[in-house]
Amino acid sequence: MTEKTKILVEGALFAALATLLSVVIPNVEWGDLSLGLIPLVLYSVRRGVRMGLLAGLLWGLLIIVSGHAYILNIWQGLLEYPVANLLVGLAGLYTPAVQRAIQAGERKKERILLLAAVVTAVFLKYFVHFIAGIIFWGSYVQWGLGPILYSLVVNGGSFILNIVVTGGLLLAMTARDTKLLLPQNK
Repeated sequence: MTEKTKILVEGALFAALATLLSVVIPNVEWGDLSLGLIPLVLYSVRRGVRMGLLAGLLWGLLIIVSGHAYILNIWQGLLEYPVANLLVGLAGLYTPAVQRAIQAGERKKERILLLAAVVTAVFLKYFVHFIAGIIFWGSYVQWGLGPILYSLVVNGGSFILNIVVTGGLLLAMTARDTKLLLPQNK
């Protein structure tokens, strides 16, 4: 198997794991805990933007084909699954800086950069959900709020929850061994 094939298989496995984790905890009406962010951010930081985007796209498509997507119409379905999850791959923007910090033994810098990658990925995903909430979910508004405020409350809460959970778990996973963040090409 070529090196590129191994990296693609690794991405497919991370996307499959993200899909499994995404369906373990079902969404509730008022928010979304997306455990699939954990392996996708990890893979993106480990392999970079291109591979992260590809794995994110695959994650979004797998959620649809697994039957766990809430789809009102094709545009909403495309926006909230393939597009939102594809953007998680932009955590890979931090790959070079994270890997330099690890190689230099700069633990504090590495952890700050990892958290920046988490915040970037989660922000982009939930910004897309926020926009979709305004455009597509406005007729489902509760609590007497307008579509913009309702989408902000629901997706803003999900944004904060996912930063805390994803950031906390990735920091805990890499606290003792940063090798998870480095590509293993053996």
